[in-house]
Amino acid sequence: MPSRTPAHDYLLPRLTALVDDAVASGIARDVAVAVLIDLVTSPRFNTAEPDRLADSAPHPGWERTADSVVLVHGVSPQPPRPLDAQDEADFVRPNTLLSPS
Repeated sequence: MPSRTPAHDYLLPRLTALVDDAVASGIARDVAVAVLIDLVTSPRFNTAEPDRLADSAPHPGWERTADSVVLVHGVSPQPPRPLDAQDEADFVRPNTLLSPS
């Protein structure tokens, strides 16, 4: 494997020796590698802070604030209407043409 960085050159032989020692003690190679991956990606070693903006384009108009308008299917939800308010249901009459009389 070609060298990428000095850290790669430093860690690769040590990790290879660690996996070889695990195999010599009876642990399967794929299990040893899986455990190393699990350990390295655990919170104890993975201390990188997630980037809040990494998954969005850096456009100031796209940043949401507490005062941003909420849209659901392109429409801003309205608060519930008062119980005594009239709406279209107050003016609809049942269709009696097809109902038995």
